[in-house]
Amino acid sequence: MQISNQKSPSSKIIISHFVLGALALSAASILIIFHPDAFTRHYFNPKLLSITHLLVLGWITMIIFGVLCQLTPVITDSKLFSEKMAVVSMVALAAGSVCLPAAFFYFKTGLVLNLAAAFIVLAALLQSANMYLTVNASNKKSIHVNFILTALAWLLFTVTIGFMLAVNLANPFITSSHLEFLKLHAHAGIIGWFLQLIIGISSKIIPMFMVSHHLNMKKLSMSYYSVNAGLVLGIISLYMQWKTGVTAGTFIVIAGVIFFLSFIMEAYRKRVRKMLDTGLKQTFVAFISLLLPMTLIIILTSGMPAGPAGIRLAVIYGSSLILGFISSLVMAQTYKILPFIVWMNSYRHLLGKQTTPLPKDLYSDKLAGLHGWLFAAAFTVLLPGAFFENDLLVRSAGIIMLCSVLVYNYNIYHIISHTSYINTQLHHAN
Repeated sequence: MQISNQKSPSSKIIISHFVLGALALSAASILIIFHPDAFTRHYFNPKLLSITHLLVLGWITMIIFGVLCQLTPVITDSKLFSEKMAVVSMVALAAGSVCLPAAFFYFKTGLVLNLAAAFIVLAALLQSANMYLTVNASNKKSIHVNFILTALAWLLFTVTIGFMLAVNLANPFITSSHLEFLKLHAHAGIIGWFLQLIIGISSKIIPMFMVSHHLNMKKLSMSYYSVNAGLVLGIISLYMQWKTGVTAGTFIVIAGVIFFLSFIMEAYRKRVRKMLDTGLKQTFVAFISLLLPMTLIIILTSGMPAGPAGIRLAVIYGSSLILGFISSLVMAQTYKILPFIVWMNSYRHLLGKQTTPLPKDLYSDKLAGLHGWLFAAAFTVLLPGAFFENDLLVRSAGIIMLCSVLVYNYNIYHIISHTSYINTQLHHAN
């Protein structure tokens, strides 16, 4: 399977998602530099809510929407149902990704916050409908499609709870604790939406990139059922304040993650392509970093420690998931997906006619490695800064992160501004 075919949407739509995502990541890095106290206070503070939503919506979800528009038609061998819906969804998500963090930053509850949340709900509805209708037009069903569709269902659940929480801030109507609903909202998004989608897509494209065959697909099925069963149990238990159920749900989800990681390791062992490029190396580093939040969630759900130490660990837990794992993985996969899309758009008509550059030639591999090391360093400095409530360390992490993001953005710019090889040849000939 390739990640592009004749049924893929316009490359401009996909590229726009990556550009908007890169801008949001840059903005989040700048906010960390100027507001390090966001990570050294209780996790329910306006600045951290602003940075978090800028990352999960403007950066991660924006990229994921673009990737889904590209890969879902390829996986299902059917044309994207509507490119217009994809564009409107992207615009709505962009509007919400600007307005919602701004509303949180200045803590403007009421109309502003509700309108921003409505933009996000609209984006999720349009994206989900577009993907469901695309899949519905195909006869191809697979465990990967199940992951994608179920993740979209969890996305709709997540944004619905998020909208309720936004309304509740100005007009309280939720009888349970707002913070408990916030935990429910966060884990539905992180596990149901992000983690499940990562498993579904990664389990398809990583074996493809490494040329791995004859893999045990039962591991993915076990991962699918474990993650969803554990999440359902955990969310119900959170709502009912049943700690034993939360703990049990946590371990079931972790079991699902282990099944997935076992599948990825099997793909690694059976790979035909022995040499791993920078994108795949960074992908495996991101998977290894998942061990930290898995350990922390076990500690947190066990009820230890309580008080200020528990709050600091909760901040580190969220940071390790959003920055340490998901953001690292998204940046790593950018170097696998985006160059190929641009390459296909530039050189498809030249295949078999003349020599063309490879997708990896569209960006600097050295700079990709540099950005990876810088991002890892930023995350390493951020963790003790958050735990010891040290603003200087957090600000330093933000500066290093911004440097990493600028290098990443340069590579993104280099990829999307790439001109056709034949035009370059003609220029030199003249």
